[in-house]
Amino acid sequence: MKPAAPLDDVSVLEIGTAIAGPLCGAILAEMGAKVIKVEHPSRGDDARHFGRIVKGESLYFFNYNRNKLSLAVDIKKKEGLAIVKELIRRVDVLIENYRPGTLSKLGLAYEQVKRLNKRIIYCSISGFGSHGVYRDFKGYDVVVQAMSGLMWMNREQDAEPMRLPAPLTDILAAYSAATAVCAALHLRKRLKKAVKIEASLLQMGLAAVSQWLVDTWVTKEEVKPFGNKYPALAPYEPFRTKDGWIVVAVGNDEQWLSLCKATGRLDLMQDERFRTNQDRINPNNRSYLASELQKTLVERTSKEWVTLFQKMGIPAGPVYSLTDVLNDENLSSLGLFSPTRHPTIGEVLAVRLTAFFQGFTAYQRPSPRLGEHTENILKELGYSSRKIHELANKGVVKTT
Repeated sequence: MKPAAPLDDVSVLEIGTAIAGPLCGAILAEMGAKVIKVEHPSRGDDARHFGRIVKGESLYFFNYNRNKLSLAVDIKKKEGLAIVKELIRRVDVLIENYRPGTLSKLGLAYEQVKRLNKRIIYCSISGFGSHGVYRDFKGYDVVVQAMSGLMWMNREQDAEPMRLPAPLTDILAAYSAATAVCAALHLRKRLKKAVKIEASLLQMGLAAVSQWLVDTWVTKEEVKPFGNKYPALAPYEPFRTKDGWIVVAVGNDEQWLSLCKATGRLDLMQDERFRTNQDRINPNNRSYLASELQKTLVERTSKEWVTLFQKMGIPAGPVYSLTDVLNDENLSSLGLFSPTRHPTIGEVLAVRLTAFFQGFTAYQRPSPRLGEHTENILKELGYSSRKIHELANKGVVKTT
């Protein structure tokens, strides 16, 4: 008998769009929660129109919406709102990631919802939080990266601010919210009442740069952007090899001595300018050290260096392209990738989102087509086939 998934007794209603809310729902769904995704019946989630489209389906949407049920319903219409309110009475968790105040206009704010379900866990994710002067700011991850200092720090000195390629603040907010939901499920057993959770992209952006915020606050000096040269450790950066790039990450003086021996650069080991980490991170010494190591590392291949360094206890690894990642048999063997069949697209790669639970298998089902589960969900609520057809004709719902 297949063991129960960690959250298979949890039901979630997701009223979300784009990344943060949907990813939070996807994390919970992968751990077994039943997640019903509410979407507009004609256009669906905005993310259905993001990124590469294959056979009419967005790969972007697929990535953040696996394992869910799609309920296509217009919640701005009275009958559509009634459907959502009936679901709220039955679920454990509600996730939403609209701007503060948006759902209150529909009677779906926390104080209104907990009157429908006194044990609801209400999780709100927003860009800038529910209070303060930025409460009503409109913005996606890139705006928060800019306002949190991430873009300022993610560059070489005197270069233009650079956005991180991943929507980091969305992703961190989603994981923070999902963690909080799991904690709230435990807390609810003690409190026996509704729990409100708030997470924001800005909060997570600030958490990402917290180390340098503390530094700036204490010293009253602006931390200068450092690009690839992490100011706390050296060498701790990428280097070109004979056939590509590797990263070398020396975390202590013992590893530094091993690096000198592995590269045959005993002259660097004996140089007073590089004896301790504090010596090596000195801006007056660091650039010269990197240039000297580069002269040596370019003489051999990435595989040769990484194999040698790992054997000698030196943290190092190849700089992979995404194709390299997919072609690495060792990565493939870890259970992080699962080819999943989508009814329209065909076979699509599902990248695992959650930690491994011994004895449990993560759910891996494709993202739903718009309105794919509307009819079944409404029938579970007691709607007849005739009534469902009537609602579809009026544009209240969409079925497939």
